[in-house]
Amino acid sequence: MTSSRRALLRRWLLTGSTLAGSTAAVAAHGRAQALQPVVEEVTVSLPSLPFAFDGLRAVVLGDLHVCPSFPASQLAPALALAQAAKPDLVLLVGDYICDREGDYATDMAACVQALEPLARSARWGAFAAFGNHDFPAPPDDPPRALWRRAGITPLLDESVALARENDFLWLVGLRSVISRPTNVQGVLGALPQDDTPRILLWHEPDRASFAAEAGASLMLSGHTHGGQLVLPGVGPLRLPDEGKRYPAGLTYVEGMPLYTTRGVGVLPPRVRLNCPPEVTVLTLRRQKAP
Repeated sequence: MTSSRRALLRRWLLTGSTLAGSTAAVAAHGRAQALQPVVEEVTVSLPSLPFAFDGLRAVVLGDLHVCPSFPASQLAPALALAQAAKPDLVLLVGDYICDREGDYATDMAACVQALEPLARSARWGAFAAFGNHDFPAPPDDPPRALWRRAGITPLLDESVALARENDFLWLVGLRSVISRPTNVQGVLGALPQDDTPRILLWHEPDRASFAAEAGASLMLSGHTHGGQLVLPGVGPLRLPDEGKRYPAGLTYVEGMPLYTTRGVGVLPPRVRLNCPPEVTVLTLRRQKAP
């Protein structure tokens, strides 16, 4: 072998080793970041929020994805952050298990058990909508009794009035549009047609325009994981169907505030890059008159 060929081979090997080392380092960093949740403090002002709810603090959690490769024990850091926030409300926006892995009943029970202490500590209760991973074989719904025993109210195309002093607001939860037919116009249209706020838990954020048209005051979603892998200047590398338009954070859709959480858990590849797991602490404020 000539000296020039040896030099070329050496450069090729060094370059390959550097790339392999860099890839391994990024993967290790991504696996570590997937287990390091952060708190996102968000304030949303609603014009018709009753005075009794001004300053309400809610923890919003989604996409926990408990399964054999992401056991409920790995939720502990996020749940500790949620407990430390001392929320008035706990609002859960779906995907508690991974339907591609593990046993449905076992994983769902483990997730609910992990959530129970947080749910029972919330002064005004805990409420859950459900995502596309949460539904068993049609036509069954997720097991309501399991959630109720843990102090969590399941909302499956249902609403509940949250009362405080002489005021109230509506909490509404819809089924995952990916898994079941759902009718946001019908559910919200059945409520009194006044200015009482309607907080909607709906797993898929890309349905926000339908929610705004139906009269929701605020929509809370998950589903996207924020993309999990986010490159500077590029953005999320991959987003799911029904989660491509509003991948993360606060935005306004036809005047309605929408918040999409990056979620707590992960799906394969079980890494996060520039997209840490999220515990959302949402504060509601009464919008001041102009």
